[in-house]
Amino acid sequence: MTFGDVTRAWLRELPKAELHVHLEGTMSPAAYARIARRNGMPVPKDPGTLFACRDFPTFLAAFVNVVKALQTPEDVAELAGAYLACAARDGVRHVELLFSPATIRSLTPRADLPGMLRAIAEACRAARRVHGVSSLLIIDFVRNLGEQEALADLDLAVACPDCGIAGVGLGGDEARFPATAFVKAFDRAAKLGLHRTAHAGEAAGSESVRAAIEQLQAERIGHGVAAASDESVLGLIAERNVAIDCCLTSNLLTGALPEGARHPLTLFMRRGLIATLSTDDPSFFRTTLLDEYERALRLGLTRDDLIRLACNSFEASFADADAKRAWQTECRAYAEASQRACTSE
Repeated sequence: MTFGDVTRAWLRELPKAELHVHLEGTMSPAAYARIARRNGMPVPKDPGTLFACRDFPTFLAAFVNVVKALQTPEDVAELAGAYLACAARDGVRHVELLFSPATIRSLTPRADLPGMLRAIAEACRAARRVHGVSSLLIIDFVRNLGEQEALADLDLAVACPDCGIAGVGLGGDEARFPATAFVKAFDRAAKLGLHRTAHAGEAAGSESVRAAIEQLQAERIGHGVAAASDESVLGLIAERNVAIDCCLTSNLLTGALPEGARHPLTLFMRRGLIATLSTDDPSFFRTTLLDEYERALRLGLTRDDLIRLACNSFEASFADADAKRAWQTECRAYAEASQRACTSE
């Protein structure tokens, strides 16, 4: 596919980071069938039907149903290894994987969660050695399960200091379970030196984004769609230098955007906010990061805009400062080289 002077091959080679992808949501129907059978679970004739969703509530239900298959360290290591290899082939230099121990704990109480975290960490180290892709882990608290489960997740993180855990997040039913219920957990996370991100403005209004920033001290906002309609919240995002993980396909399929509405990514870019592109749950939404960049082009973004998005993704990452600078230098060098090649043709 070609958009002016931007091809899919150009997008593939563009250095970029993926900051908002749920490890559980990378499980393909084929992987689900393989893992479920290994764990003695029945598998429908077409496992792809389990991934179908038409809005946010049906997505959450499908997600929980699929995650029931993940019961052992081997299961999550398989997902992490497969996803990181695929991401590396698409030019992704750095990935921040969201993982929800509380969901596993609620579905499989006897699951070896420390073993799962160690298995993910080892898969991440192997991907770095073999594919050159960097990765970090974000423990994603689940709103629906309450703050005590979030605090248990923090205990788990403390018990696994060598597992590449860089931060915490907050996902789940945003409309029914507000950020105010998780202040203690996020305060503790900050004291432990963990970064903070939160899903907000996806299934609730702009007040949810404000609460995530002001009460949870979120450094990144997942989705943030509802912020576009509130000047005061847009000002807060700019003032606090908070990044927004934009998930274009996800927002369309879950109904975060009204039918026919234009995604606010272009508004965020115009306002100079730190916007990035992500896939969220790529197997449920049948997308890749390359697809998300192509979708951004269809919104009217230019090649320079895409380069800015890629640089933003490194700037907003929870990686160390030296790594960020190296990736951003690589990104700018790629842009300059491709511009020279285009000019000489």
